[in-house]
Amino acid sequence: MSSSYNAKTKGSRRLVVAGLIALALFDAAFWLLAVEPAATRTADREAAVAALESQVQQKRDAVAKLRESSRRVAAARDEGDKLLEELTFDRDRTFSALLTELGDAATAAGVEMRETDYTSEEIDGNESYGMVSVTANFRGRYENLVRLLNRLDRSSDFLIVESLGARPREDTGDLQISMRIDTFVREL
Repeated sequence: MSSSYNAKTKGSRRLVVAGLIALALFDAAFWLLAVEPAATRTADREAAVAALESQVQQKRDAVAKLRESSRRVAAARDEGDKLLEELTFDRDRTFSALLTELGDAATAAGVEMRETDYTSEEIDGNESYGMVSVTANFRGRYENLVRLLNRLDRSSDFLIVESLGARPREDTGDLQISMRIDTFVREL
């Protein structure tokens, strides 16, 4: 019985060892096929989440920059509209305001204002604004002409001296002065 018991024990041992080897092989295969890819997938997922979070932050930063740019554009548009409002004449008061401004400047400079002529024209591509050109003639001395130009340059109204011509008069020492002055008008 002892030899049969030994043979059974050896067979059982071999069976147990074979089972343990099979279990170890199964564990290794399970580890390689299931656990390792799951860990890799988790790492891949974490890397993807980190990349997406980085992209979200970049997009938020881009949106913040666009909002700031939009705010600045709106502020610049408001300032531009305000500046245009200050620099342009209202259509209803254009001619009287120009006549008053030129008359006051001429009187302050000691220049005699002569005849004036007005023309108005639309600005191509802009329905809201037009341009008024004033051709004005003056008579006075050179130093008075300089004062007149200085006064027009410092005017609170936006006046552009487009052309200036001065020639001496033969009968007096005065200059005959001809000027074209342009300005812009709202809703011409």
